[in-house]
Amino acid sequence: MSEWHCELCGEPAVRDTRPMEYEYKGRTITLDQPGIYCDSCGESMLYPEDLDATRVAIMDFHARIDDILGPSAVKSIRKFLNKTQKQLSDILGGGANAFSRYERGITPVPKSTSVALTLMAKHPEDVETINNHPLYSAS
Repeated sequence: MSEWHCELCGEPAVRDTRPMEYEYKGRTITLDQPGIYCDSCGESMLYPEDLDATRVAIMDFHARIDDILGPSAVKSIRKFLNKTQKQLSDILGGGANAFSRYERGITPVPKSTSVALTLMAKHPEDVETINNHPLYSAS
């Protein structure tokens, strides 16, 4: 007997991972989405931990369509630059936890931050110059 029951029809439901299609601005992506699924009525119930499992992939998908950096790219560039999240926040602004939120897919990356990170990745030799400039000094 299932420990889960459908909130819609009351029938037994199962915890599973199933392909789920997401649509954004007319484009679609199919992701393996964990959740509670009812085979009787077709209802799916997604809890916060289920949504967390696909959050970064969904935000990366949105970012590709919006032509900005997604969570995975932000993290990759930060690691390439050998900077902590706090160090990049000090350089580019956005608050102490901004890069944590970007990398976890909680907050979309602002276009200006996306452009700045892209330039920093293309010219890593200039990052310390920016960081040490009196106008932008992260002190």
